[in-house]
Amino acid sequence: QDCFYERGDVFFLSLHQWPHYPGTGAAGDLGRGKGEGTTLNFPLPGEIDESMWFACFEKGLEAVEEFNPDFVLVSSGFDSHREDPLGDFPLTEKSFERIAQQLVTLSGGRRGMVSFLEGGYNLNALASSVSSYLQGQL
Repeated sequence: QDCFYERGDVFFLSLHQWPHYPGTGAAGDLGRGKGEGTTLNFPLPGEIDESMWFACFEKGLEAVEEFNPDFVLVSSGFDSHREDPLGDFPLTEKSFERIAQQLVTLSGGRRGMVSFLEGGYNLNALASSVSSYLQGQL
């Protein structure tokens, strides 16, 4: 977030458990200067249900669509899987497949989408979630 906070040419969207390490990403963090309005954080409680998580995700995708980026970079945090020891989110393999499908729809007609592995600390859940995420991109 800090890298792009004052840039108007990059839109930063984050859905993350709050409060959680590192404690950044408050809802009021919206960017500064030329970057004002190009940061959108959804600090969510760990006990949120999947439908509410997706409601926030879809609201975020609408904001990204309005920004109209040339391409989409995704920091894929699989520690939001319900079996991950680090987080408390309710996501499953099917959730990650759905996320990928929605991101592909968002990035369609642009130069593309690149995903980076960010987190996931239950290796079995990580492997199956990444597989589902990739399947969702097909």
